[in-house]
Amino acid sequence: MINQVRVRRNALAETDRAAHETVLAAGQARFAVDSFALTANNVTYAAHGDDMKYWEFYPGDAEWGVVPVWGFARSVESHAEGIDAGDRFYGYWPMADGAVLTPIKVSPRGFIDGAAHRRGLAAVYNGYARIVPAMADEAAYALFRPLFLTSFLLDAAFADTGATLVLTSASSKTALGLAQLAKARGGARVVGLTAPRNRAFVAATGYYDTVATYDEVATLDAHGSVACADFAGNGAVRAAIHERFGDAVVKSLVIGDTHWDTSGTARDLPGVRPEGFFAPSVLQTQIAAHGQAAFDAGVDAAWTAFVASTAPWLRIEYVDGLDAAAAAWTRLANGDVDPAIGMIVRPGGAA
Repeated sequence: MINQVRVRRNALAETDRAAHETVLAAGQARFAVDSFALTANNVTYAAHGDDMKYWEFYPGDAEWGVVPVWGFARSVESHAEGIDAGDRFYGYWPMADGAVLTPIKVSPRGFIDGAAHRRGLAAVYNGYARIVPAMADEAAYALFRPLFLTSFLLDAAFADTGATLVLTSASSKTALGLAQLAKARGGARVVGLTAPRNRAFVAATGYYDTVATYDEVATLDAHGSVACADFAGNGAVRAAIHERFGDAVVKSLVIGDTHWDTSGTARDLPGVRPEGFFAPSVLQTQIAAHGQAAFDAGVDAAWTAFVASTAPWLRIEYVDGLDAAAAAWTRLANGDVDPAIGMIVRPGGAA
């Protein structure tokens, strides 16, 4: 029996529960989900469940969907060659206490889910990694690692500008990763824009040279060139930044909003025209420039430093059981979670 938390697709704060029996076919394996992170990124998956096909990874129905989450699971039954009972993996699981996958290309590093319904979906979500020492802090890995690579690639994209970096949604985990990387790299000021209720938290991280609220954009120092990383996807805020800094805006990237330019207003903003950030293309450029081994080593070193930097401000909140997970999801979807809290769900309760 697999038990799931489902989300109403047109009212994301609403949940229900579903359960179904599982009978494995040849080549399939059943996994028990040990733990997973719940972050604003998961709400983004739900918000873009249709246009980005996130609902299709663990199909529900027309009314209720299963949100994908990042975490750890172990094999409890296997008809798949190379997958043994007790093997543990990190990857993209459902908000549930278990899942049935179809492992292919099994190796000492992990496997790919070869289920037929996933063949047309983004391949980056179909890989499952065997546990390695770098994942020892499982809570941090589940909370930040899926987003940290994006932060790392954004830092690479902005590194040669030498400009003051202005980040919207400064309390988001991807923005925090970018801010920490840029601050550690040095050479440019880092400015964080956030909602008033998150201002103290953002400042307390120590990653930003200046923290301001969205209604304070017009008061920001307008000297020197500026690069903008827009995580909020709010066209009005993005316009305010461009209008404040004008032709000093030398780079402007919009992250994670597939509809950011539907109004066409981006063409009318002063400064460089905003562009969408597509991580896979930047990833390929970086690997081609540095080689896979050097790139991986750079990400791992940066990751170690970032995780260490979160110790003063990060508070892990363990959420035990799927009923509690459903309640936590509702809080998250309603924006009622302190950004200093990292929620880790343990579907089966505390170990």
